[in-house]
Amino acid sequence: MRTLILSCCLSFLLTTPYSGHAQNNLPDVPVPAWTHLSSQTGELPKPDVGRQVAALIQDINLDGENDFVIASYTKMAWFRYNPDDQNWTRYLIEGGMPEGSLEAGGAFYDVNGDGSPDLVMGSAWQGEGGVWWWENPAPDFNPDTPWTRHLVVQVGGQHHDQLIGDFTGEGTPQLVFWDNHSGRLYLARIPSDPTQPWKAIVIAQVPLDGGRPEGLAGEDINGDGNPDIVGGGWWFEHLTGDNFQSHPVNPERQFSRTAVGQLIQGGRPEIILGSGDGVGPLEMYQWKGGQWVSKSLIPKMDHGHTLQVADLNGDGNPDIFTAEMYDPGAGEQCRSYVLYGDGQGNFRTEILSTGIGSHESKVGDLNGDGRPDILQKDFQHEQRIDIWLNQGISNQE
Repeated sequence: MRTLILSCCLSFLLTTPYSGHAQNNLPDVPVPAWTHLSSQTGELPKPDVGRQVAALIQDINLDGENDFVIASYTKMAWFRYNPDDQNWTRYLIEGGMPEGSLEAGGAFYDVNGDGSPDLVMGSAWQGEGGVWWWENPAPDFNPDTPWTRHLVVQVGGQHHDQLIGDFTGEGTPQLVFWDNHSGRLYLARIPSDPTQPWKAIVIAQVPLDGGRPEGLAGEDINGDGNPDIVGGGWWFEHLTGDNFQSHPVNPERQFSRTAVGQLIQGGRPEIILGSGDGVGPLEMYQWKGGQWVSKSLIPKMDHGHTLQVADLNGDGNPDIFTAEMYDPGAGEQCRSYVLYGDGQGNFRTEILSTGIGSHESKVGDLNGDGRPDILQKDFQHEQRIDIWLNQGISNQE
């Protein structure tokens, strides 16, 4: 059964377990209504991959409708959206790697140039430093046939987070990924034959005093028109060739989640750091007076391993979606939040759900109506998925 949540200043009157509660710290910022679907109630198919480490949103079959992917340490499946019955069908991508092979992260890109998006993902603790790409079989999709897997590179150990973009300004995208335990940031160019191993080079090395670096985002930080690399409490500026300069944001928060957006109009985009695999604040960093100045948005989050920036209420100002894990995490008190921004660095905070674990959850249009929705995935407690469909603004306060 679908539950429609109307977020408003009277939301405390709602009694459903997952109702939104909008805090009136910015009463003039509009809040959309949400429709909640769940695999727990049969409205979504069960992922059936095991402990869920990764989630991605992408139009995989190029029908104009986004699909989504759920991956575990050993398996991956994608869920194909059918707009006719507004439902999802499970398709296999990876049928079974050794335990501990796949890590959180992943990125889509047309690796082999055939016009269809392929999937890149990195190694967990038993993956022996592997990064792989899976070849999209379009148009020949079979729900029970896995995609062909190719080795990208075998280097380092654990690769939590991947990013694809043209970070060197040479006109073709490169793959960027962390080797988390060594603190090395790698860049790999796609060869003419991507089924052969790629060459990966170290473009940055961060000290490990602030923890193992995680989190990656691509955004033009210095205003030169080219995307820079942001992650692990740093941002990395391309100089020439394969040379990058490392700039600190807050190196004490390397073991964190990262997002970037123009949350304050004008100037450099703001950098958001979440608590990731730990307990800590959600902070926004603004470039001010020649330094990054932090502002606490949520003082304490328990394993806030979800962090996304998008305009969720359609007012033209970026918002923030963040959420806590269940176990490890806050258990029955774990929360997911939407922070609706006013473009001046102020936010109206909504508690979207309580008691649903969230790990690497994502934002994207999941039903083709042009509004960004939320794909919520837990890590291990119930191995469930939940979707929050954005119904837009109604019943303006």
